[in-house]
Amino acid sequence: MQSIQGKGARKTKEQIEYIIKQEFILEHNKAYGQIIREERSKRKLSLEDLSCGIMSWTALEKVEKGKAQWTKLAGDTLMLRMGILPEHFESLSSGEDLDRWRLREDICLLVPDEREQAVAKIQEYRETYGKREPLEEQFLLKAEVVLMLLQNMAESGEAWRRDGRACPRVHMESAAEAGSRIPVKNGTAARVVLEKARQALECTVRPGWEQQIGKLVLSPGELEAVLLVSAVLLAGGGEAKEAQEAQAWALWQAVWEYPGSHGWTEGAKMLILPQAAVFGIRLAYASGRFSDALVHMGISEEDMAVRGQEALELLRRNGGHCHALPLLDALCGMRETLFGEAGCQPGYPEQIRRFREMFREIYEWFGYPGYRMWQGISVDNTRDAGSVLKMLRTFYGKSREEAVYDGDERVVTPRQLEKIEKGIHKPSYENYRRLVKQYGKYGQWNMPLLETDSLEVLKLRQEISKLIEFNEWEHVEWEIRRFRKLVNPEYPKVRQELLFFDAILKWQKESALQESLEMMLEALYCTVPDFEGRDMKWWVFQREEIIIASDIAELYHKLGNLEEAKKWYEAVLFSVEQNCARTDTVNCGYDLVALGYSDYLGDVHSFDYATDLNEETLPKVLLFYKINSIQYLLYQATYVAASSKKFL
Repeated sequence: MQSIQGKGARKTKEQIEYIIKQEFILEHNKAYGQIIREERSKRKLSLEDLSCGIMSWTALEKVEKGKAQWTKLAGDTLMLRMGILPEHFESLSSGEDLDRWRLREDICLLVPDEREQAVAKIQEYRETYGKREPLEEQFLLKAEVVLMLLQNMAESGEAWRRDGRACPRVHMESAAEAGSRIPVKNGTAARVVLEKARQALECTVRPGWEQQIGKLVLSPGELEAVLLVSAVLLAGGGEAKEAQEAQAWALWQAVWEYPGSHGWTEGAKMLILPQAAVFGIRLAYASGRFSDALVHMGISEEDMAVRGQEALELLRRNGGHCHALPLLDALCGMRETLFGEAGCQPGYPEQIRRFREMFREIYEWFGYPGYRMWQGISVDNTRDAGSVLKMLRTFYGKSREEAVYDGDERVVTPRQLEKIEKGIHKPSYENYRRLVKQYGKYGQWNMPLLETDSLEVLKLRQEISKLIEFNEWEHVEWEIRRFRKLVNPEYPKVRQELLFFDAILKWQKESALQESLEMMLEALYCTVPDFEGRDMKWWVFQREEIIIASDIAELYHKLGNLEEAKKWYEAVLFSVEQNCARTDTVNCGYDLVALGYSDYLGDVHSFDYATDLNEETLPKVLLFYKINSIQYLLYQATYVAASSKKFL
């Protein structure tokens, strides 16, 4: 079968110019700022309320107008403070921003079990990055509080099992839980830890926050800092024990209620409620029986079981595993009858036990720490600006000497461009925009997945994708019809999405593989140039392009054109790997490409390569909050291994 170039696969000069014009009409960075402004206004938040502790209100005003450059950490936290997961956007960051994320992730994977290594990494972070954002300092202080609590536990000679009974040694499950069962007998030590916990929170929150948690604008990471203060208060003891306990439980209750009362999306709730549930359950039984303080607050054992179930189901609905194993441990320690009283379906306790064993096996298999910190933001939707510039330059066959010009004017020197490409230097907002303009790229530092300034449209697009994943075709078609009424099909990425939806329906509902392939190709070429005469592995595949290109590869595979399938799989894998080299992670969509390629490799009996690919992909997928595709990857890994033995 010959390679297919579907309708629209070749673009005329006029079509390319039209696309560029459309890109100019809707400046992506302004769309991001517009969404922040609209959501802030909807929540009746002032510029000062939202920006407090992160940036000045004037800087936020520039962000909203699309005139400011900001870091990934600050930009995502602005969204998270409004309860919006930044998954609707694709971001570009500097090499340094991503290096900082990588080092923070290393700390997360060491805390709490590898104390000495964690302390060394925290020190390395402080020494490497003397100038830090308040959010970075908050993260480091939270990690230090957890480690101090663990040290106090070791010095006291006491430890607790996951079910609340004494035992010689324990892994601590989460940052907040680290203090939930640690008796701090030394009053001075308790005050020192409490002071550091407060210091962590007050990196971004004004003093005097205790009585007004519900009125503040906080992100999941900041709410975690509140939980840490609560943990230290409960661990402190001393003459004011009862007052501290009452204050600690009031803080915990405020954290639990916060996401619901502020209209957070489920994705944002997932970053705090599971940890809050773990913390609450552990503390409720810290004395060996259910806490009297909770009873006085009107919270029963059944209520706590309901909250634990709510947190677990939140993770299940959203394919998440943030604090999943600690939560399952906590739930397994509760009386089984509580779940019947809480209205759970029969057999729920057994489901919990099976889930716990499954997660333990997965984590052990890949050497992944199931008990770990989480840093609050993910980079699966982020690319390194330097890598993007290098890839575009290579794709178009330009030398650095040629690529430094914006028309007739030089933007940077070739030496400066080399340092930018290597991640040594950070390009300015304006210089990056000018450098990519020559390639027809106008997406800037934060760009929505569709050309729209409507968060509702972006949410609907995500909902359709989720429905497609679960094969709910009637519902899919209904939502697509609603989607069409809300978008402008003249925009390239919108047209691409509509063609993609139609191609999926052709494929899955009608089994019309050939027609689906042609439509997929047409969809892809809405936003990418003609690959003829160029090595497409150097194209910067963005999230939707990754998904469409992997579907094109799979369709070639199903149609028997193995040569084309191999070409597409390898090109997309290479492209994404180039983008992710700096953080050793994967971009959103990479797991789907790896899964399809593994299937292809099995069919051509390249079992060793397929096994290696699966074993490399799975640990990287585990680094992120969502693990939607892990069941398929695990199945593929075991299937390929079994097929290999059978074939041999």
